[in-house]
Amino acid sequence: AGVQSTTLALLAVHGEIEKPSDAIFADTGWEPKEVMDHLKWLTPVMEEAGIKLHIVSDGSLREDVLQARTSKGFTPMPIYTALNGQSTGMGRRSCTQLYKIKPIVRKQRELLGLEYRQRWTEQHGLIINLMGISLDEIQRAKDNQHRFITNEFPLLDLRMKRTDCLAWLNKHGYTAPRSACIGCPYRDNKSWRQIKENPVEWAEVIEFDNEIRRITKEKNQDKAYLHRTCIPLDEVDLSTEEERGQGTLFDAECEGMCGI
Repeated sequence: AGVQSTTLALLAVHGEIEKPSDAIFADTGWEPKEVMDHLKWLTPVMEEAGIKLHIVSDGSLREDVLQARTSKGFTPMPIYTALNGQSTGMGRRSCTQLYKIKPIVRKQRELLGLEYRQRWTEQHGLIINLMGISLDEIQRAKDNQHRFITNEFPLLDLRMKRTDCLAWLNKHGYTAPRSACIGCPYRDNKSWRQIKENPVEWAEVIEFDNEIRRITKEKNQDKAYLHRTCIPLDEVDLSTEEERGQGTLFDAECEGMCGI
């Protein structure tokens, strides 16, 4: 439900690329309201064109992270850590695999008629997986590890960058939000400012940021942070360079490189 995926869906609706039979959205349980509202709008548009939408989930990323840190289990989300005020790095990212790819592949197997752990054979058929990866993130375009799924990248075939997707959407009277979890540590300051515009989501992410440090203190672990500076999020200066009196030609934006 982000910019590239929305463009891909609407290109199919407009008949500019081959129309798929199904679309799958993986809900991490921590999606911004803006994204979910957009999905509610997009769903009937796709279904009217004959594209059936499936929403899948493997639970709440937010709650699972808190539970994992409480129990000293594996934390599925990459979080910045610091010891004695000095950054010690970032945790491993597995949230894309666990909360996006895994439930999507499970649904794809179901669409082929495969039971749990049933071995795929050619008689079950194949899936052509259309992925919304644009030219500026071509490094994410890879073959699928499953023999019964072939990845294709229509935006690459059309030589479309993210800016081209935005231009195409605007030309046709559409808009689309950035798709990233509310508390994604890969957000830059511009993206955090957008979260701050929603008081409910901002309060939630501040509570989460404080909670992961409370847990690490209780467990005698390195302090954990959502912001790359290893400063509590509610203390970070999120003002723009212009607001600080520093002129700038551009303000970098989140490109969703975490894959979620």
